[in-house]
Amino acid sequence: MRRLAAVLVASLLTLVASTGLAAAHAKLESMTPADGSTMGVPPTQVVLTFNEPVGSTGAEVQVKSPSGTNFATGDIQVLDNKVTQPVGALTEVGKYTVDARIVSADGHPITVTGSFTVTHAGHGAQPAVATRPANEQGNSNVVVIAVMALVMLVVVALAVVIVRRKPGPE
Repeated sequence: MRRLAAVLVASLLTLVASTGLAAAHAKLESMTPADGSTMGVPPTQVVLTFNEPVGSTGAEVQVKSPSGTNFATGDIQVLDNKVTQPVGALTEVGKYTVDARIVSADGHPITVTGSFTVTHAGHGAQPAVATRPANEQGNSNVVVIAVMALVMLVVVALAVVIVRRKPGPE
């Protein structure tokens, strides 16, 4: 009976630990250009950095000028925890708004809003091209969750075997 109790307690602790990992959502750590910053030279891209890898499916970033024109151009590049959105030539002086919707590795959508101000409009240099395609993102969270689920199945199977085992002669 003590073994059964120990197995059940271990199962419960494993379940609680894995729930904590699965419930964590990615959070924005930084934005380049920085939120609220002012710059004389317009940026060629907006980079969002998260605390963990994010997905590329459904990712959307808009960079809107003071008049409301979206200057986001080209494909979003997702590389582990960084999302890069190239922008066209920012031809307006003023406050640009960044609105993004990114999907966390655990499947939950993340909404990000920020802004930066450009004091001299003009043509920026060509945006850098990512060296790895967007669909080759890190899947470390999925692996951790899968391993935890497998461990839980093994623990439950052991508990069932212990409970069903016939006691030997004393």
